[in-house]
Amino acid sequence: MKNVMELFQIRIILLLALFGVASIYDYKTRKIPDILWIAFSGVGGMLYVIDYESFSAYPMISFFTSCLFGFMLYRMKFVGMADLFAIVSISVILPVHYEFVIIPIVVTVLALILVVISVTFYNVLLNTIDLTSKKRSPFENFSKEPIYRKVFAFFSIHKKRRYEKYVISSEKYYPVMPKNRSFVLISRDKEISQMKEGGFVQNLPPFVLFMMIGVILLLLPEILSTVFS
Repeated sequence: MKNVMELFQIRIILLLALFGVASIYDYKTRKIPDILWIAFSGVGGMLYVIDYESFSAYPMISFFTSCLFGFMLYRMKFVGMADLFAIVSISVILPVHYEFVIIPIVVTVLALILVVISVTFYNVLLNTIDLTSKKRSPFENFSKEPIYRKVFAFFSIHKKRRYEKYVISSEKYYPVMPKNRSFVLISRDKEISQMKEGGFVQNLPPFVLFMMIGVILLLLPEILSTVFS
C-alpha cells in the first residue's frame, strides 16, 4: 500500500513538472515541443511496469474515454493539437483518482470553464474602459449589426491593444461593400491575426496553462500531502 501511495505521488510530481514546463512554452509562444509530451508520457507509462500488481481496468477505460473526448474537442476546434496531446498525456500519467474520477476529462472541463470566465472578464473590462473613456459604444461603426449581437460582442470580443500578440480576428469585411462590417463572435480559427491595433479580436488563451490550474485545483489535497509528507 505504501509503495502504491509513493508511486501515486510520483505521478503527481511528474504531471506538475510536465505542465509547469509546457505552460511556460504555451504562455510565451503558444507552441509546445512534441518531445515534451512524449518524454513525460513515456516515463508515466513505465510506472505501470513497476506498479503492475495494482493495475486495473479503470486506467484503460479512462485512457480510451479521454482520448476520444480530446479528439472530439480537437475535431470541433475547441482545442488545438498541443491541447489534445496534453489530454492524452494526463490519461497516461494519472488517468484516474478514487477509481472513478477520470482526471483528463475533469481537468479539461475545468480549464474550459476557467478560460470562458477569464476571457469574458477581460473583454468586459476592456470594452468598459473604451465605453467610459470615449463616451460612446465601441461597436458604433457596426451599424448593420442588431442590438443583441452588439450585446453579445461586449462579452466576447474587444479592440486589439498594442501589447497583445496572440489574438484571432473577429471582423468580417465584404469587398463589394467595405463599410458593411460584421462580427465573428465565436471563432474556432486558431490562426494568429496580424491585425493592427484597434481592430476587433478574440483572445487565444494559453489553454495548457489553464489545464495546469485545473490539475492543481483537482489534486490540491494530494499535492499538499505530497509537499508536506
